[in-house]
Amino acid sequence: RYYCWQFGRSTGNAEKSIEDFRENYLGTRSCNIVEGTATFQQYRDCSLRDVERSSFFAVSNYRRSLDLMISSSAPWAHVTLYYGSWFASRALLGILGCTIFKSRFVVDVVKGSPGQQELRFRQIGNRPGQVNTTYNGTHRIYWDLFYKAVQGLRPMVAPYYAPALSPVGGDPIWQIDNRNRVNYDSFIGICLAEDFDRSFSKGGFPACLPGVLGTQYRILEILIELVYSLVCRFGLSTDALNTLTYPSSLRDKICNLIYDEKPPGLLRKTKKSIFK
Repeated sequence: RYYCWQFGRSTGNAEKSIEDFRENYLGTRSCNIVEGTATFQQYRDCSLRDVERSSFFAVSNYRRSLDLMISSSAPWAHVTLYYGSWFASRALLGILGCTIFKSRFVVDVVKGSPGQQELRFRQIGNRPGQVNTTYNGTHRIYWDLFYKAVQGLRPMVAPYYAPALSPVGGDPIWQIDNRNRVNYDSFIGICLAEDFDRSFSKGGFPACLPGVLGTQYRILEILIELVYSLVCRFGLSTDALNTLTYPSSLRDKICNLIYDEKPPGLLRKTKKSIFK
């Protein structure tokens, strides 16, 4: 709560991509980021802005997956849910002061006491002092480190949230491996479409969702619930989304820009006649 309350509206690179902030402010050498320094405040502001943006996109993917709940789009519904989960998990880490950078660095917490907070910036690797992982590939590394990072959070939240904080079947890369299978293998994609066609029922949604699609939906839904419960509990509010149409609260933006906004109806703009 203290970390989220201290948003200070730093300008410059702190207003932009957190990946760019890492490159411009943190570089590649391990270091501690100590509260009271300019770098700490700038990192905190940049990371909290990233939390708000990630939260917004997590909900957008959650909502838009519903438009894809037909057999021909079932594989892409799964991919959309996966990316919603990825954004929600980033937001969760950011609320806690942590970041996993795609450029193979992390920030985690050394001290959490208000007024004396201290973060640690390290490289991902298998050398002494680095953050260890046995996986290769950006997303596989990400999920391995995410599940390790949230272990300490599990006993602090309601058991309801456990499926979002524990890897499916104990496999930390379950989400990315299944996304890859569904997204890049047309046979597996068609199998999912067939399973969806056999099982889907509007009245039975979401319990009717088959196999990996149902599991991915449940993971995202619980993650979003956890993230937004913490966003509200900690009073997180930044200016990261102020350039969007509704310059108001995150909740208002979600309602107006995600749930209330209708698709533009572009069907007549496509070459549908080709298929007739």
